[in-house]
Amino acid sequence: MNMSDMTIEEILFQSGLRINNSLGDQKILNAVTPLGYGPEKLTEGQSLLNEATVLVETQKREYGEVDAAQQVFDDQRKNAHKVYMAVLAISKIAFKGDVQAISTLDLTGRRASTFSGWLNQTRSFYRAILANEAWKTELAKYGQTEAMLTGELAMIDAVATASENKKKEMGDAQNATQERDEKLEELAEWVTDYEVIARIALADKPQLLEKLGIVVKG
Repeated sequence: MNMSDMTIEEILFQSGLRINNSLGDQKILNAVTPLGYGPEKLTEGQSLLNEATVLVETQKREYGEVDAAQQVFDDQRKNAHKVYMAVLAISKIAFKGDVQAISTLDLTGRRASTFSGWLNQTRSFYRAILANEAWKTELAKYGQTEAMLTGELAMIDAVATASENKKKEMGDAQNATQERDEKLEELAEWVTDYEVIARIALADKPQLLEKLGIVVKG
């Protein structure tokens, strides 16, 4: 069985035809058993098929979790950035003429384009304000209380956590893909060997080969 020419679904389906139909048909069993593929050997193949099926499902689930983690990250970053930009705009008014605040809070600089740069820029902004009593007092005049600023910093930290979780989920998905591919390769090799045996054992019974999904050329 040439796995490179088949989809994963086809590999599982064709493997199932060869293994399960062999176990379920006494005529086929009687023919292949003398060549080393009795019930015990075929059950080994069935176990490989079951393991491969589970790993295929696991891989799909892991990538579903990657998509979910990505969505959480995107939503949280979007919300946190929206709030940050609003407070930034207010700060530019509140600290107009305050050279120290303008410099420390990076009020006139460009916004970072990378995630790591954004994370550093936003955290530094909120932490600097929260560490300065005068700045907290000034922003409070514009409705930006210390509790609000602390909550906004927590939003930034939550985005960082979401980013880490996204990376973890991607790593899990990549591992699941590797495990799936290795098991599918093992299954394909087992089925390919068995197909050779089945063709020999059932050479004069093309209808039984057809039952195994093995095409018999006219």
